[in-house]
Amino acid sequence: MGKIAIISDVNAGLDYIGKDYQIPTLRSMIHFGDEHYIDGIDIKADEFYEKVKENIVKGIIPSTSAPSIGDTMQLIERLIDENYTDVIMYAISFNLSSIGEMVDNLSKEYSDKINIYVFDTKTATYMQGYLAVVAKQMANEGKSVKEILDYSNYLINNSNAYFVVDDLRFLVKNGRLSGAKGFFGSMLKIKPVLKMTKDGKIVVFEKVRIHKKAVERCIELVTNEIKDAKKVKMFVLHTCRENDAKEIKTYLENTLNNIEEIEIHMVTPAVGAHIGCGILGIGYYILQR
Repeated sequence: MGKIAIISDVNAGLDYIGKDYQIPTLRSMIHFGDEHYIDGIDIKADEFYEKVKENIVKGIIPSTSAPSIGDTMQLIERLIDENYTDVIMYAISFNLSSIGEMVDNLSKEYSDKINIYVFDTKTATYMQGYLAVVAKQMANEGKSVKEILDYSNYLINNSNAYFVVDDLRFLVKNGRLSGAKGFFGSMLKIKPVLKMTKDGKIVVFEKVRIHKKAVERCIELVTNEIKDAKKVKMFVLHTCRENDAKEIKTYLENTLNNIEEIEIHMVTPAVGAHIGCGILGIGYYILQR
């Protein structure tokens, strides 16, 4: 049996789960104009979102750049030195970032030393991170690469996520909102319900005028989709809206009887750079139908 390493990227939010699962993380760079920070090392979420608020007044929206090839090679070579035979990379959606494709391209260079599998999670935030955590637990239990990848695919195929943003300028400026051209002006007046598509793009699902109604619609959509499932893992994701996230969690716990657990997670800066402050999102994985 081979020795399997699980790795991910900083978009997965593993820095903010309160437990170190020993999952190496490739780190993106955050840029505020001429200021540059390594996500999770030079800047943490609380400080980052304060900077976002300060800079938006000046018209500065942060951007990100992917982890360097050099850092990625260094990590792969370290895993080879530690006698790993296989690496599974849980990457942010290929439609949101080039990180996964970069690792996939590198995998060919190391094919005679280590097997590298890049799993396109088709999502981000801790929806992505949860897949890496489950994979790590399975690897620790001695499961094979195939068993881990098969279960990851099952989870992805039985998941969904909706969210509401306060300010669409972040998504549009950084090119992360699919189909946004041509209607941006009118979109500033509404609070749309956004969703992650099955191929990992962010799209407008419904146009709603009031933030509260948009959040209620997210709850309604998720509740309807999971009502017949036997066991569900849920996540409430936020930027700078922890109290609202707690209210949503309490409501869902009191309303649904098939929830294994609901976790609240802060959105990591590398993702927050593209969606801004004031995000509320709800996602789920159906564990048992």
